[in-house]
Amino acid sequence: MSEEMMEKLEEISMMIIANSGAARSSAFAALAEAKKGNFEGAEEMLKAAEESLQIAHESHRELLKLDATGQVDKVGILLCHAQDHLMGSALAGDLIKEIIALYQNK
Repeated sequence: MSEEMMEKLEEISMMIIANSGAARSSAFAALAEAKKGNFEGAEEMLKAAEESLQIAHESHRELLKLDATGQVDKVGILLCHAQDHLMGSALAGDLIKEIIALYQNK
């Protein structure tokens, strides 16, 4: 794999990690707001989480396109770490939305 492609994969990995982390942080901030009874604030934080997660997913789709066209022939630990972040953040966001709904229905 070319040096240019390795750098591109590293860049994509970092975009996924950064935006997944931002999404997870915003989702947990939303949960903190819901615990205080501030559901409007929680909704704002969930929206921010969704926006960050969308960026991470777009980066992931770019990676999938590269792989589908045969441009990726080696996967490093950074990329595995990035995908782990993405999936963990997506799951955390989904669960936090459900927990917030429970707080609202008390």
